[in-house]
Amino acid sequence: MRTVSILAAFAAVAVMLGYSPQPVAAKDDIDKREQKAAMAEAEGLLKRDKEAVDEVVTAIERLYGLLDHDMAIALLGYFDECDSAWDSASGDKNAPKEAKGRPKQAYKIANAILQCIRNMTLADEVAEFEDDINERDKYSLRPRMAMIDALANNAENEACLKVLVDLAKNDKGKMDTDMRVLAIQHLGKHAKVDDVFHTLMKTLNDGSWRIREATAVALIDADGPNEDQIIVALINDLAKETGKMRKTISDVLKKITGVDNGTDPDKWIDWFANKKREDQGLPPKSGKGDRGTRVKVFETETFSDRYVFLIDTSVSMTEKITDEEKEKLKKSITSGPGDDKDPRRPLDWSQINCKLDLAREEMIRSLEVMDPQRTTFTVISFAENATIWKDELVPTDEDNVAEVADWLRKIKGQKRTNVFGALDAAYDLSERIAGTEVDKRKEKKKKKKDDKDGPVTGMHRDDALPDTIFLYTDGYATWGKYSGEDVLWAGKSNEEKAKLYAPIMKLMIDEVEDRNRIARITVNCVGVGLRQDNTTLSALAKSCGGKYVAIGK
Repeated sequence: MRTVSILAAFAAVAVMLGYSPQPVAAKDDIDKREQKAAMAEAEGLLKRDKEAVDEVVTAIERLYGLLDHDMAIALLGYFDECDSAWDSASGDKNAPKEAKGRPKQAYKIANAILQCIRNMTLADEVAEFEDDINERDKYSLRPRMAMIDALANNAENEACLKVLVDLAKNDKGKMDTDMRVLAIQHLGKHAKVDDVFHTLMKTLNDGSWRIREATAVALIDADGPNEDQIIVALINDLAKETGKMRKTISDVLKKITGVDNGTDPDKWIDWFANKKREDQGLPPKSGKGDRGTRVKVFETETFSDRYVFLIDTSVSMTEKITDEEKEKLKKSITSGPGDDKDPRRPLDWSQINCKLDLAREEMIRSLEVMDPQRTTFTVISFAENATIWKDELVPTDEDNVAEVADWLRKIKGQKRTNVFGALDAAYDLSERIAGTEVDKRKEKKKKKKDDKDGPVTGMHRDDALPDTIFLYTDGYATWGKYSGEDVLWAGKSNEEKAKLYAPIMKLMIDEVEDRNRIARITVNCVGVGLRQDNTTLSALAKSCGGKYVAIGK
């Protein structure tokens, strides 16, 4: 496969547009008496009334636009205990003792704290987050993400923009990869600034696929005089990338150009040459064409090399299905070879007696045709709790596929369904592999001397991260941090329950979408059976760039 030489083929393009930072709110512009009173009210409620939720949220909302750096840090002191209220209520021995007595809905307070930080308008105070955003051991991931968002919301201020650019540049190689991913996403809005544009062109070749993907998407906004340079750089990268990254870059090229040449770099090269209407000194066509990996999984075409499968094992998944239900499922599942060029073996329906059987066999036949030299995976089963099969991604070789099949066959169903618990476990897995301390309450694994945020056995740490999730479930969330209230909702009509359930699921999706800005995982949702939560599953998939497939409806 040939590559494109950007500098040899094209001259430098026009001068970038000028940029003049505009002044934003200063500390002297606010009413200090109001600031002090609002902070005192919020902290007072947080300390005195652990059972209060809505009152605390309202008090925190009064601080919008008033927070300085020290106040933000003080509020973050309450984040973990409020965010972990569910863990404490469900008996998690690792839950912080301060969380005891706070109701499950205290996660609303945690979310309000993050939103208050994002809404900070004192730019000079926001710029003081520069030292905090790399403090993994002091602050968990989402609070540091909120700090980056605050910097981005005040990027008209030169100091705030510089913090984001310095993060992305990573000149000394010590910046946190997670924070760099988010900073780059925000820098896309300022991509016409000279220093920002050149920084993004550099990060397009970073060792982390998450950094490269965030950069490619950010460059969509860097049009104008830089468009040709961006297009050629992306085509060049398309020829080098594999797996999901090929699909991302082709989608970015489509958005920039309005043309769809798929994931074949040769087609893009020929298109660009014709577009310029003159010889650009491009090398001859190799003829190898598109080498992207395309595999069907649960009726969804995927380009991924790294998977996490979330399999619902609640009791309804293990109950024997009727012949009528089996026939409905058969109509929803591709049979195998000859059907839309599907290379997988046909499903053996004699092995399928429940919905869990179908999940297992459908997953296995997809894994069987994946290249074990390139493709890795793990599985998380979930009912009331989430259980990880392997705490890392392993190759899709014959032994691993057989082992996970045997593991799934031994699972016995539990009553309730903790959808967020499964997603949380998957994102925790990704964040652990990336080097983020996702839960300071749990015992930390000892790091090896050479365990740094950088190359690991010749590869970047991010090469071990999942990039695609398949969530397979047959029902609604009935247990966990975000779920329906089985006890509290007793006696209510289905219509009343639906009105209460929908906003809770919206909050769940908001949190997943927030974390996904860093993880950059495509989430595909597969609903099976008649009683599937199509509203939540479709919204979740859409929010994370995936697809929702309904089976057996």
